[in-house]
Amino acid sequence: MGIAASQARLMMIVGYKSDLEFAMQMIAQKRTVLAYQAQAAAENYPELAAQYHVLDKKLDAEMKTLETQQKMVSTEYDSVKKILDDNITKSMKYLS
Repeated sequence: MGIAASQARLMMIVGYKSDLEFAMQMIAQKRTVLAYQAQAAAENYPELAAQYHVLDKKLDAEMKTLETQQKMVSTEYDSVKKILDDNITKSMKYLS
């Protein structure tokens, strides 16, 4: 892969990583709201609190999926970054 292609790939990975982080933040916010609603409903509406708990479990599973994807993207980022650094080093040797 050339320098330009590596740089483009790196930029795409950074964008995807940012999207994953944003999605994780949104899920964390939803879980916080659900916890507050479940706590408020627990005294008077135990069935509703149980439904909130089920929704929280679904969000937790989605969060774990996103965390796994983020780890994979971080690994790919490190790999592409190393390739890019190696390409730059080789290019500088040719110019010297």
